[in-house]
Amino acid sequence: MHNFYERYKSHILLEEIGISGQECIKSSRVIIVGAGGLGCPVAVYLASAGVGNIGIIDFDNVDVSNLQRQILYGDKDVGKSKVEIAKEKIERLNSEIKVITYNEKLTSLNALEVLKNYDVVVDAADNFQTRYLVNDACAIIGIPDVWASVYRFEGQVSVFDVKKCACYRCFHPVSPKPGNVPSCGESGIVGAITGIIGSIQACEVIKIITGAGNSLIGRLLYLDALNMVAKEFKIAKDSKCVLCGKNPSIKELIDYDEFCHISESSKNEITSDELNIKIKNNKNIQLIDIREENDKNDLVFPQAATISLKNIVFLKDKLNKNFDAIFVCKYGYKSIYAVQLLKESGYKGKMYSLKGGTLKYLK
Repeated sequence: MHNFYERYKSHILLEEIGISGQECIKSSRVIIVGAGGLGCPVAVYLASAGVGNIGIIDFDNVDVSNLQRQILYGDKDVGKSKVEIAKEKIERLNSEIKVITYNEKLTSLNALEVLKNYDVVVDAADNFQTRYLVNDACAIIGIPDVWASVYRFEGQVSVFDVKKCACYRCFHPVSPKPGNVPSCGESGIVGAITGIIGSIQACEVIKIITGAGNSLIGRLLYLDALNMVAKEFKIAKDSKCVLCGKNPSIKELIDYDEFCHISESSKNEITSDELNIKIKNNKNIQLIDIREENDKNDLVFPQAATISLKNIVFLKDKLNKNFDAIFVCKYGYKSIYAVQLLKESGYKGKMYSLKGGTLKYLK
C-alpha cells in the first residue's frame, strides 16, 4: 500500500480539494456506462484519482476496430469482455480501489437497481436509447449524469442534474430516427477526441464529488478539435419537459427502443441468413448498396445497384414494386434510414434493410 498523502499529494496540494476532498474521492461511488472510447479515459483518470468504488457496465467484447481509440485494450484483448479487461487494467493502475463490473446491457429492467448504488453516473454510451435511459434513471434516483458525445473531430460535454437544472430531455427532447446520425463506425473518428472529452468527463466527476469549481450543470461545452475551437452554450430547464417539467408525463422508465424508433425499424430488417436464402432460391429481389459517390470499397454484392443516401428518394419511381427491395450498407444504419425515407416518400413496395450491414454479413 502506498502512503495516502504521497500518492494523492498533487490533489491534496490543491486548496479546492485538499485532504478532505481526497477523502471524499476515496469514499465515492461512480459508475461508467459504456467501456468504449469515452469510458476508457474516464476509467483511467477516475482510478488514478483514487475514486474508491468504480462501476463499469458494458456487454460488448473488444473488437480490433476499437483499438484505435479505446486505450484500455490491446491486440491480445480482441474478442474478450470489455468490462473484465477494463477491471484488470485499472486495478493494476490502482490496487487500492474497488472495481465492480456488469457484463450486461443497461435496460429499463435493471437500470434503477444498478445505478441507485452510485453517487455519480458517467454516460459514455454511443447510442440514443442508452442516453435517454441513463438520463431518466438519474432523474428518478436524483443523481448527476455526466454526459458526453463525440463525432469525427468534435465532442460535447455537459452535466444533467434535475435537482439543480436541466435534464438531457430539456436539451434533446426528441430522439433522431435510426440512420439520421451516423455512428463512429460510419463517419470515422479521430481517437484523440475521445481521450480529450473523456478526460473532461472525469474532471467533472471529480468536481462534483469535491464541490470544487463550477461544474457544467446548465452548460454545454462544445469542442471542434479540427479547428481547435471551443464554445459554450447554456442549457435551460424546460418547464414543459416530459421528465422534469412542471407537469411531467414520464414518471418511470419506458421502452427506449420504441422511443428511439428502434423497434419500428427492426420490423424492416432482414438477417444475413434470410437474405442468403432469398438469393439461393432466386427470389425476386433487388439489391441496393447505399454508399457515397466517392466510396471505393468493393461491393459485397456485385449485382447490387449503388446510390448515395442523399439521392435515395429518386428510386421511388425506378424500383420494381413486385420485387423485394433490399438495402445494404456497411453497418446497417444508412440502409434503415433509406427504407424510412422511401416509405415517407410514398413508395408502397416491400423493403428491407440488411441487419448489421455488410460488415456483419461477411463475418
